[in-house]
Amino acid sequence: MNKIVSLTIGFLAVVLSTEVSFAQDYSRHEFRLGWGDPMFEKAVFYESPTRTEYHYTGHFFLNYNYSFNRWLSAGFNVDFENVSWKEDSLKKHFSNYTLMPNVRFTYFRKGLVTMYSGLGIGMTINTGTEASYTGQKTLCSPAFGLTAYGISVGNEHFFGAFDLGALVALKNTQQIFMFGSRLLSFSIGYRL
Repeated sequence: MNKIVSLTIGFLAVVLSTEVSFAQDYSRHEFRLGWGDPMFEKAVFYESPTRTEYHYTGHFFLNYNYSFNRWLSAGFNVDFENVSWKEDSLKKHFSNYTLMPNVRFTYFRKGLVTMYSGLGIGMTINTGTEASYTGQKTLCSPAFGLTAYGISVGNEHFFGAFDLGALVALKNTQQIFMFGSRLLSFSIGYRL
């Protein structure tokens, strides 16, 4: 038991420590404001004889990350999207609110450029004017986020970023709220 505790403490000390032999060339705190595409929503929710005038906000998101060292950071992501339409002359809509802790792995950092990948697991709250097949208008579901490839370009404090990844939120096979949403996202940010 003591060996497991010692190994765990040693592992955490290595992972969470800063690199003592080098000057710190990264910022601890990072804040982002961004927008992601609504490709999934446009593919699934489209004009028909009874549904017209679709409007998609895309995904607006806020993100905070704390860097433990040069390659590992963790944080929290808040995402919002809305889709509205007319159905038989009635206005209808749904919104997804996603709350997601995330972890990010930086694998390249040189000059103004940083490249990274990341994962997140959280929840989505789906609400709107339509009821589900169970009669509910507000539903919660697990949500997953993936950043397959991310790149940020900027100076010590201000930067712009582009991410290629996806948001997925589904309760079951009949209640899929997002499946590949936010494939492309753009953000601006500030580092402390």
